[in-house]
Amino acid sequence: MTNLQQYLQSGVSPIPAVVCYLIKGNMVLLGLRKKVSFGLGENLISGIGGKVGDLPGLEKETAEEALVREVNEEINVKITKFRRVGRVRFIFPTKAKWNQDVMVFLVEGWEGEPAETDVIKPMWFELGSLPVAQMWDDSKYWVPKVLAGGCVDATFLYDESNNRVVESEFA
Repeated sequence: MTNLQQYLQSGVSPIPAVVCYLIKGNMVLLGLRKKVSFGLGENLISGIGGKVGDLPGLEKETAEEALVREVNEEINVKITKFRRVGRVRFIFPTKAKWNQDVMVFLVEGWEGEPAETDVIKPMWFELGSLPVAQMWDDSKYWVPKVLAGGCVDATFLYDESNNRVVESEFA
């Protein structure tokens, strides 16, 4: 049994979350994370998203509802066309608050122009030129596949520094 499998069987409870990638032609919208919960991903570039049901009154929120809400809160855009393309779990043995179970979406329709907020600075990148050195370490393993039209079902175990993937599992 791998360390990842042992950790998952230990009863870890990842926080449900969503992430999306807005696609426009050969460009993808990512965001520089400026204000984050528990220091998770601060100053890293990632997709747009956040936690599911994390506010009072939203305890029964679905992943799709959270996606629409989070995108609007983070970049002032109302998404109108999206599809789920996978699930990714992130395990941080030394930062349990960072453990997440994330539903992944591609967004192909929206109203409004992405705008910077106190949480995110949106930035466009060519699909083939992602800033992987400024992203979470796991991103290089699955984000290009999703952006190329594939689906993903993966779990990543980070090291004690919370910076590097030490094990991964793809279903």
